[in-house]
Amino acid sequence: MGATGSAHADHVIVCGLNDLGLSIVEQLDAAGVRAVVVDDHDAPGLRRRLERMGVTLVPESGRLPESLHDAGLGTALALITCHDRDLENLQICLVAADSAPRTRIVASISNVGLGEQLQDAFAQVRVRSVGDLAGPGFVEACVRSTVIHAFTLDAPADGAGAGEIFAVVDEEAPTEAPFRALYGDLTPVALRRAGERLAELCPPRDVVVAPGDRLVVMGRLAELRAGGLAVDDVHDARVFASFTADGRPSTAATPAISPVGAAAAAAGGTSVEAPAGLWSGLRAARLRRAGRVRLRRLRELAATVRAELDRPFRRALAVVTSVMVVSTIVLTLTYKDNNPAAPENFDALDALYLTVETMVTVGFGDYAFGAADPWLQAYGVCLMLFGALSVAVVYAFITNVIISRRLERSFGLGQASTVRKHVILCGLGSVGLATMEGLLRAGEQIVVIERDVKNRYLPVARERGVPVVVGDATVRSTLLEAGVAHAATIAAMTSDGHANLETVLSAREIRASAHRPRPGRRTRLTEGGRRLARRTDGTAGATGDVGGTAGLTGDAGGAGGEVAGSGARLRIVMRVFDATMADEVERRFGIHTARSATALAAPHFLAAAMGHEVISAFYVEGTPFLVARLTIRAGGGLVGPALAELATGTRVLAVARCQGSEGPQDEAPDTAGTTDTAGSSGTAGSSGAAGVAGAAGSADAGPGPTADYRPGRHTRLQAGDELLVVGPVTRIIGMVRRNQLAGHAPAQP
Repeated sequence: MGATGSAHADHVIVCGLNDLGLSIVEQLDAAGVRAVVVDDHDAPGLRRRLERMGVTLVPESGRLPESLHDAGLGTALALITCHDRDLENLQICLVAADSAPRTRIVASISNVGLGEQLQDAFAQVRVRSVGDLAGPGFVEACVRSTVIHAFTLDAPADGAGAGEIFAVVDEEAPTEAPFRALYGDLTPVALRRAGERLAELCPPRDVVVAPGDRLVVMGRLAELRAGGLAVDDVHDARVFASFTADGRPSTAATPAISPVGAAAAAAGGTSVEAPAGLWSGLRAARLRRAGRVRLRRLRELAATVRAELDRPFRRALAVVTSVMVVSTIVLTLTYKDNNPAAPENFDALDALYLTVETMVTVGFGDYAFGAADPWLQAYGVCLMLFGALSVAVVYAFITNVIISRRLERSFGLGQASTVRKHVILCGLGSVGLATMEGLLRAGEQIVVIERDVKNRYLPVARERGVPVVVGDATVRSTLLEAGVAHAATIAAMTSDGHANLETVLSAREIRASAHRPRPGRRTRLTEGGRRLARRTDGTAGATGDVGGTAGLTGDAGGAGGEVAGSGARLRIVMRVFDATMADEVERRFGIHTARSATALAAPHFLAAAMGHEVISAFYVEGTPFLVARLTIRAGGGLVGPALAELATGTRVLAVARCQGSEGPQDEAPDTAGTTDTAGSSGTAGSSGAAGVAGAAGSADAGPGPTADYRPGRHTRLQAGDELLVVGPVTRIIGMVRRNQLAGHAPAQP
């Protein structure tokens, strides 16, 4: 039994010892925040991991008030309940809200309606859904794009402007030079040297890069667009940014926009006149997409005809056609000479008419065999019997096709063989459903593989018109039925990590055997499962050195396990449940898009518990990153030191100061403004449009925070300042913890 509440002051209570709960505890422990776990389920392996971390465990149900009291609910910073069942989390919320009405409570609720009602009933309760939070990360992994992540800062309160869009882009260094000289004001997020497996996170901007080095850079969409980011990638960035922090679509940045809206968004989210080049680029991209849609529909029609006209159907149709041709020829040559009742002008068209009339047993009395010679009458009898039988068989096949197609459409089955360059989504749970919705929003074609025919989310897929293959995704025949030979991406999203691994390995084997390498039109370099495309002249993809910013590659060299061959690559995305397994999968099998739903969702739970705001969470080089916004507290550990002295291992993208606050200005505005251990700094662009707290307007918009997108290394933070920071999850949490007061009281809702 755990100790009493007084022994656990200033801690976080976690109810539920599952993958999500353990991920939350590990991140709290890495950030130096004490955690107390309350759980009565028998999980010896997870309990031993808690013991190694020195985390206190109360082995009782969180639904008992006594258990929460023993865990120190009265003096806790917050309580997080993350059991797998919504009902159990609801019960814990009710007990905790009654026992400690001033303690913040964060609950994992997958039912949207239940979560909204729970938040309305209790002011201190914050509801989060793992599926909604993790879904956008898997969508970004499935879409083949240079942009690996994007997010939107809040639009201004008065509604003027669309908010500031930031994008994270994977790039290959074009030449040897300092990062600052190549990329100007863009922010380095990760650097992986050529030939090395591990990457340096949040490197300084003075670092020297060389050809072959992979860089992950962050910047405002306008700067990336000016640096040569392709129009299609700009579209992808807007799609990714259209998801809010909770994973649901946002109206702040919708992908379906007019050219004027696209130009305004690409220029930083405000209303500007679209450049001629951007107009033509957007128009060309729109025409390309329309052409792809028409071509896809023609392919679907041809594939449908081929699929429905199977061999028995084709044979029956051939027999009927042969009988009609032979009978038409016979009657044309013999009917008039061997039948006294035949008209003088009886020709081939009349013979065809008589043949069809006889085969379908329709007698109109205009032509008959009654007055014909005996052998012609016998021929007419045979034609009636054989013709009626063969036509009936064809009718039966046609009826079967109609009924089966209607049933397939009713149950959302079939149609998988008609799609090309699609995403195969294996597993339709809460995370899989959120991923499916996001992919549909991104305009991707999807085929779902689900082994449970009674899955509660199948009606949703049916309503969206998504083809569903019912079967085991680890079986070769199921993958072939889902069209793995023609797919662009396969995403294994089931709740079984080993089944996911078996699925992606089987799909990779099928694809490798189906596509043999041919002399390529382009030079392909593959490293660790990644495809790095370059033109044959050795230069990087689309470049354009505008405003001191090096051009970004137009080809998706992003992180992803991909199988190359015959000009088609299978992108592999895999859901894992353990960080160690993700490392092993990367090292042993070269699959670099292994994602953990709990790792993506856990930061949002921690943010709700500790009081800071999460803008977004994403993966960089296998490490979960976080973009957070926090307000500097008076008396906290972030007040006073310069950015270069903080050494928190994060990067400060912007600092917003309220009007009237005074502080030292940057002695070197051109110098980086980061809080990494090297003491160098980083920015997210030039001074400009949007405040960190959403003040994205003109300078005369009135009182409010003003954003500094060039915070120098000598910038000193003051109470009330707002920071926009990016970095590994544990470093962000440590920075938030440092911002807390020395004698921090329980968190207030």
